[in-house]
Amino acid sequence: MATSTAAGYSSRVSEYVSGRPEYPVALLSDLPQSDTIIDLGAGTGKFTELLALSGKHILAVEPIAEMAARIPVDRLAAVEVLIGSAESIPAPDRVAGLVCCATAFHWFDYEKATREIFRVLKPNGALALIWNVRDERVPWVAAFSRIMDGYASDTPRQSTGKWRVIFDDARFRHLESKSYPFSQSMPPSGIMDRALSTSFIAVLPSEEQDRVRTAVDSIIQNDPALIGHHIVAFPYVTELHLFVKQG
Repeated sequence: MATSTAAGYSSRVSEYVSGRPEYPVALLSDLPQSDTIIDLGAGTGKFTELLALSGKHILAVEPIAEMAARIPVDRLAAVEVLIGSAESIPAPDRVAGLVCCATAFHWFDYEKATREIFRVLKPNGALALIWNVRDERVPWVAAFSRIMDGYASDTPRQSTGKWRVIFDDARFRHLESKSYPFSQSMPPSGIMDRALSTSFIAVLPSEEQDRVRTAVDSIIQNDPALIGHHIVAFPYVTELHLFVKQG
């Protein structure tokens, strides 16, 4: 992850916590069982909290200390937080039966990260790639995405599909892909936080961020699905792609 990106995330941790979605509970039952699970790119623990419901030992690995500090280890007894990156995972060889990357894999240096993932996985261990993808079939979500897309430039994103090279990687055999409809309930201000917590928005000059605020606020104030609501549902489609280590 680039230094500028890390700076963007570290400066918007509170917005990240309030604006970013959690993950559907149904996904947990579709993950392979493992006594030790690595949550790679754990962020503030959105996915870590779901994994903790399994009761298994979770290694939450996150490179940005300000984000890792928000993982609620005080109530997640099975979770161990480690400062580290996907390209240099602070864990022994063959320690985990499952590695999860929740809305993170597109950020990784592919060659370095997959080499490390292969190293820490047990034989026949599983790799789960998960993304919360905005459901742009909903008009206001599509309008929100158009604002975001105008600033994305060449920022690594799930939507570019570059991460899909793993489907042709002989070290990992694709098991299955599934999707889950999911909505994150939040006050309308959470939509603004979702925008401001985006890495490439967080590093914009303040005057440009003000333009983003104005554009997003226009959606909140004018879309019929949002006007007058104290709580709104931000719709997503959660994607799961499961792979198994070969050899």
